[in-house]
Amino acid sequence: MVTDPASIYVQDHGFFLADREASTPLETMDYSTGLAGVMESAALIHAGIDRGYVAVTAQALEHPVGLDTAEQWADIDSWDDVAEISLYVPNASLSVEQLTYGPSDPRPLLPGLSPYGPGHYRVRIHASGRDRHYDQVIDQSGERFHFLAWPAPPAAPLVIKATSRCGYGLRLNALRAPRRPEPVPPSSAQQAEAQRQALLRRNLLSR
Repeated sequence: MVTDPASIYVQDHGFFLADREASTPLETMDYSTGLAGVMESAALIHAGIDRGYVAVTAQALEHPVGLDTAEQWADIDSWDDVAEISLYVPNASLSVEQLTYGPSDPRPLLPGLSPYGPGHYRVRIHASGRDRHYDQVIDQSGERFHFLAWPAPPAAPLVIKATSRCGYGLRLNALRAPRRPEPVPPSSAQQAEAQRQALLRRNLLSR
């Protein structure tokens, strides 16, 4: 069920889609979709405005939404940018959140997006209007976002539609970003020393 749009306050171009209390390192963000900085259990959604309000709707689904009918593509055509990402939701509390809340700020009246319990979810993100007031501070921006989520095994990000300059800039920066070095496997000597230390500790504990 899609609820009425909620007004979400954006700070520094961002608001969150996150599993509450799940820990995700910020340095793992992947902006290759042009819509969000994707981490393991959260995504920092990138708005066009620097600060102000955007309209957000969300819907949790039991089954995947395909892309094989004219009706489904007609919905895609009504948005500037559409992409899919995968998130791990260990606490079954995936929801849209502001970056910060004041003492009197209510939480968004949006449905939770992981009602089927902990696990992996696929999220389709829709966005429109991000170029209209790009990098401005504006109270009512006219930007719109819509989220669909359903349980699904993890998969690579998928860009379905990409027409905004805002999204193009994010994807370009993601391509230019230096690749994070792959972890270096320990040498055979280091592995042998680690095994020796483990054996020593086991022998000491067994006495």
